[in-house]
Amino acid sequence: MTSTPYDALRRLRELAARGQLSTLCERHDITLLVVHGSALDAEPLRPARDLDIAFQARHGAAYDVVALTNDLIEAAAFEAVDVMDLRRANSVARARALAPGSLVLHEAESGVFARAQMAALTTAMETRHLRRLDLELLAG
Repeated sequence: MTSTPYDALRRLRELAARGQLSTLCERHDITLLVVHGSALDAEPLRPARDLDIAFQARHGAAYDVVALTNDLIEAAAFEAVDVMDLRRANSVARARALAPGSLVLHEAESGVFARAQMAALTTAMETRHLRRLDLELLAG
């Protein structure tokens, strides 16, 4: 196992460049795989402790998140991998995972990331006022 999320990211980038990560994604019906979070931060406040990976499965696909996570841990040779299902994530988490600065490791076809990113950012913007209302209600 590698010792840091930076080593794990380097390894996944190498696997992506060789096409091996695409093979893994195809086996799991994954159309989009992105890295986001602190491992990509050029000037982190503290070193990253984990590797944040978000995925989008093919519409209607029956997929196993545990099996995907295990395969990503094995591929990265790093155990502290956090995996997020973009279709099940809330609008804020989805927008942050697909924000500018995230790293696309696999795209089943050109444009998958762009479409997912536009949808996520639009939804987050359009529902912002609802999140503010929730906070106001909680504050009493």
